Amino acid sequence: MLTDEELEQRLRRAGVRLTPQRLEVARAVVNSTDHPSVQQIYDRLRQHLPSMTLATIYSTLGVLAKIGLVQELPFEKLSRYEANMEPHINLVCTQCHNVIDAHLGQESVLRLRDQVSRQANFEVSWQRLDFYGWCPRCKAERRQLNFPPG
Repeated sequence: MLTDEELEQRLRRAGVRLTPQRLEVARAVVNSTDHPSVQQIYDRLRQHLPSMTLATIYSTLGVLAKIGLVQELPFEKLSRYEANMEPHINLVCTQCHNVIDAHLGQESVLRLRDQVSRQANFEVSWQRLDFYGWCPRCKAERRQLNFPPG
């Protein structure tokens, strides 16, 4: 997470024109832990920025991705956005479709990336590792309905 001042400084250094809409979209992604979709960003912002449009959100996300502040995570049904640019594991709930970062395994991801790079003589610029399953809430719901695990 970045403070508002840090976020504004990074945007200015990248030459991004600061508008209230751009700042709010950037905050919505940078300060979230749930990898929001465009619709979720829109829903979170429309109350205090009623003039916000989906087109503004899409274009702002494109700018933020271009400067390396956020990245798009395309999934089958929709894309999510995140600001964690470090190698990590995403945990994807197959029931509610929430996506969260695993707060472990970073060292393993780095080792695997380095090993693949060395052995394949391939310069890795980015990787994505997703684990699919059920979040704690959905797992509990499945247990209540007597669904078998996994």
